[in-house]
Amino acid sequence: MNTDLYRVFYITAMKKNFSKAAKRLFITQPSVSHSIKQLENELGIQLFTRTSKGVLLTKEGEVLFNYLKQAFDLIDNAEQKIAEMKNLQSGTVTIGGSDSTCKHYLLPYVQTFQELYPDIQIKLQHGSTPQILDKLANGLIDIGIVHLPVHQSNVSITDFLSINSIFVVGKRFQYLSRERLSLSEIQAYPIISFSEASSSRKFLNQLFLKQELDVKPDIEVGSVELLIECAKIGMGIAFVTKELVLKELAEKQLFEVKIDEVIEKRKIGLATKKDASLSLAADTFLNHLLT
Repeated sequence: MNTDLYRVFYITAMKKNFSKAAKRLFITQPSVSHSIKQLENELGIQLFTRTSKGVLLTKEGEVLFNYLKQAFDLIDNAEQKIAEMKNLQSGTVTIGGSDSTCKHYLLPYVQTFQELYPDIQIKLQHGSTPQILDKLANGLIDIGIVHLPVHQSNVSITDFLSINSIFVVGKRFQYLSRERLSLSEIQAYPIISFSEASSSRKFLNQLFLKQELDVKPDIEVGSVELLIECAKIGMGIAFVTKELVLKELAEKQLFEVKIDEVIEKRKIGLATKKDASLSLAADTFLNHLLT
């Protein structure tokens, strides 16, 4: 299919005049005539009839024009859409992360990004780090916010945040905040943690394993909000990200329990699919997160 011939025909049909079509196409009138003749020969039909003022479409020419109009309208729409995306006037960015990560770390960036680019749609998908990595591999999200380390060859990781993990209690066990405990002493109390599959729980397990201890939480929860509430009402000692309970600590609703073991900082990273290019909107949002 010679699309150049169809474009010459399409413009000529709109202008109804070879000379006007030639000016629009920036070619000579004989070139227009030659192209139309070539197309008619290829299709085996007559497309125009000549008049004293120009040309008119034949019945066959009208059918071809109506179909081509739809095709060229789609091309025009596509070019306009691409121009909008290039100027960040449209586009979609899909981000995956845990509820707490999205709420406490991502949403402030979403708000400032939308102020800069109000026409770009931001979509959020929930999941644990393994689930987010699966979504990323399957092309369901553009960017994943994950707990590090991540050992997957098909993923590119950029450091995003460092967070602190601590043990906290409510007023019932407030007295524990006045002394420094060992991990074995922590085990004497009910422990509140996330479920086994979570990155936070795996980190907790590793912390106890360093002391050759096996931790078995008495209460397992699925959200940081529920974990905080369980600790506040005195159900036990909760293992939580410090940055997520600063308000409760300041208001004396929770109290930090110091331990004689150094708890290393945890890192949160931004994951993208390796060897896959981001859309302009997604790349702009990724850079926004890193500024």
